[in-house]
Order: sequence, then C-alpha cells, then structure tokens
Amino acid sequence: MEDSWHQLTPRTGFVVRLADRVTDQSWQTLTQLYQPIIGPVAAALYSSLFWLPEREQLHRHGRLLAGLGIDLEHLYAARLRLEATGLLTTTVKTANDLTTFCYTLRAPLTPTRFFNDDLLSVQLLGVIGEESYQTLLTTATVVTPAADEQDITKNFLEVFHVDGHELSQLPAAVTAGRHQITAKTAEPAVDLPATDFDFHLLGEILKRSYVDAQALQPYRELLVTEHVTYGLDEPTMARYIGEATDLATNAFDPERFKRVVARHFEQQHPGQPVQSTASPAPTPAAVKSTAEQTVLQMASQMTPADFLEAIKQQTGGFVTSGEQRIIRDLVGRQLFSQGVLNMMVYHVLVDEERPTLNKALLDTIANDWSQSKVTTPQQAVVKIRERQQAAKQPRSRATGSRRNATTVKETLPEWAKAPAATKAAKQPQLSDQQKQKLNARIARFKQRRSGKEDS
Repeated sequence: MEDSWHQLTPRTGFVVRLADRVTDQSWQTLTQLYQPIIGPVAAALYSSLFWLPEREQLHRHGRLLAGLGIDLEHLYAARLRLEATGLLTTTVKTANDLTTFCYTLRAPLTPTRFFNDDLLSVQLLGVIGEESYQTLLTTATVVTPAADEQDITKNFLEVFHVDGHELSQLPAAVTAGRHQITAKTAEPAVDLPATDFDFHLLGEILKRSYVDAQALQPYRELLVTEHVTYGLDEPTMARYIGEATDLATNAFDPERFKRVVARHFEQQHPGQPVQSTASPAPTPAAVKSTAEQTVLQMASQMTPADFLEAIKQQTGGFVTSGEQRIIRDLVGRQLFSQGVLNMMVYHVLVDEERPTLNKALLDTIANDWSQSKVTTPQQAVVKIRERQQAAKQPRSRATGSRRNATTVKETLPEWAKAPAATKAAKQPQLSDQQKQKLNARIARFKQRRSGKEDS
C-alpha cells in the first residue's frame, strides 16, 4: 500500500506499541542528538505517541493534530523523519474498508552507538557545525577513568558461578528465545541509496600513498555517505582520506574525516557571485529548447548541494543553513533521483523566483511528484508545466504577475550557459488614439497644477 499524507484524515485510526525500553538517557539523547536532525515537531510527535494514555487501544489522528497544533501534512512529514532515523516503524492494515496504522516506537541509540553511526553522525555534524558537534561528542559519551584511578569492577564470572557445559551447549529455551526476540525486535536500518562510487579505483589511487586501503573496509558506509551527500569523486575522496590519516600511526580517523569533508565543502562554496564575459545571444527560437535541455542535463549531472549553490551564486545570494537542512531532508527520504530533486529546486528558485527554498512548498511538490511516480527530470518538467497551468491567473497590471507562464522558465541562468549580450528592451508603440488620450490627460494635469481648471 502506497502511503502519503493525503491518505490520512483526522478520523483515521492508529495504535502505538513499544519495541524497546525508553530510559531517562533515551530522552536526553532524543533532545541533544536526534532533535537537531529531525526537528522539534518530530521530537514532539515521538513524545506524544509515547505518553499517549492507553496507547495500544485505537485512537484517531485528530487527537495528535489537536495536541501538537499541526495539520496532517506536517504530521506526516514528522512521521517520515522518525522513520528515517530508526525511531519509528509504521505498519498499516485495512479491514472492512477501515484503515488502521500501527506506530511502533523504538528507543534512541545510546550516544556511543549514535556517534558510531555514519549516517546519523554526518547529518548531525552538517546541522550543528564542528564546534557544537565536538562539544556533544565530549559531553554525551562515557568518560573514561582518570589515569590515577584504578578499575576494581568485578566481572560476571567473578561474582556468579556458571556451568561451563551450559555455555558450550545452550539450553533449547535460551536458543529459541533468542530467535523469537531477533525476529520481533530487529532494528530498522538507516539505508544508504544505491551509488556508483568506484571503490576499486579508490584503492588504486590509495596504493600510491601511505594509506592502507584495507584498513578502510569498516568505513565503507561512511565513504558512501559522504559521496552521496557531497558528490565526492574518487580522487577527491582519496585526498580527504589522506588528510584524516595519522602519518605516524597510519590510522584513519573517521571523525576527523567528517570534519575535513565539511570544511572543504564550506571553503569551496563561499557564496561569491560568478563572473563571466559576454557572448552573442542565441535566437529566441533556440533559447527555449537549448535552455531547457541544458538545465535538464546539468540537473542530472550535479549533486543537489552543488546545483543549489550554483543557482545562489548566479543570483548573488548564498545557501542558508535552513536550505541545507531542507536539501538533506529531501535526499534522506530517497524518493527521487538527484536530477528530479534539482528540477524541484530550480522550479522554486528560478521559475517561482523565490529568494530561498520554502519547506512547505517543497513538501507539497514532493508529495505531488511522489504520487505521480516522477522518476526523471523530463517527467519533472511535465509536472512543472501542469503546476503552472493550474496556477494560471489573469496578469496583474500593478505587479506584472508572471503566473500565466505555461512552460519552464525559458531564460537560461548564466551558470548553465554561455553568457549572452543583453538586448535593449523594446518599448511598446502607442496608437494615434492612445497618444491623443495621453496628451489630453497631460493637459488636464497641467491645468490643475496651474489652478486654471474649474473646480
């Protein structure tokens, strides 16, 4: 069953279950580590589901809407964030034409496991920055004993007597219980998208350096995550790995690697406008087809972060931290290819002429395209035209509304084409009758100014 917020109503039923024991530390981890990623609304939804009285009985979504003060669209978006970060598992069943959702809450990871998770730790670093990340890493993880302290803690076998035979051949009840628990409480994985990253090529590049490629095997997920997030190619990845490897011990530091990648991306995208030289302009007939094809090509080739940065540089703006979170959220949902995501960004910033990305608008477009099975940039163009046609209104003389455009914006941005010389805009010519009326209005205006016109 394909799910979207349009299939929810305030009267749609749901039940809540707990898969894990939620401790006091779980709530601290949810607030400190998860909330910067999922946002306060998703954190509040988790809390509302947990503290719901008689949670395993049937409730209506209207109760959540009233308690949180949000609409169904934002409730659904918050639910997706909980699902994506492994805090919630959603199942659905339909009986007698009645749909019921089951929300199974899972406890947040411990801080140590959280920081060892590549996807979650990279996302947190991108949201809060390196300084705050280091502070949380220091305060949230277990502090090791000081050098002058002696650990005298007893282990299990020093306190309890266990028959060695029972350990070598576990009782059937223990074995069966383990299989039952594993089947019921397997943790949902935060899946990585498919990638074309060439690890063989990376290994060949690293052979010419001091880095041990075999030592990187446990960090393949981390490398894939950084590749998908920032669009790193194999040579660039190898260079950043070298910066994060200790020359003395030849040990790769994953936390340092994350900081290196984030720092280089910020240095390479300072938000400065692109300078260009002029070249002959294409003919009007060629502008539409050439511009559209060029935008489609670049949307398919560029990562969402680079595509957004390119548009902002051309307009003289800069990418805000909020826009970075919006892009990460769209990428993390794994609903669209990078080409489709880029066309969505292009439509909002260029076609709609918005100065910044609007999350509510993007969520609306994303829901529409997801239901319409948009999988290619070409299909995205079709949806953009349909959206513009639906929003078509009479042109306003006062504001010069551009809503009656029915195609993707024809003017190609400077960053996506050879710059063109600007043609002087032609002034509309007035008819003789219009000139006479204009002259008459000017004459009456002059008479009022000189006090000659009768009151």
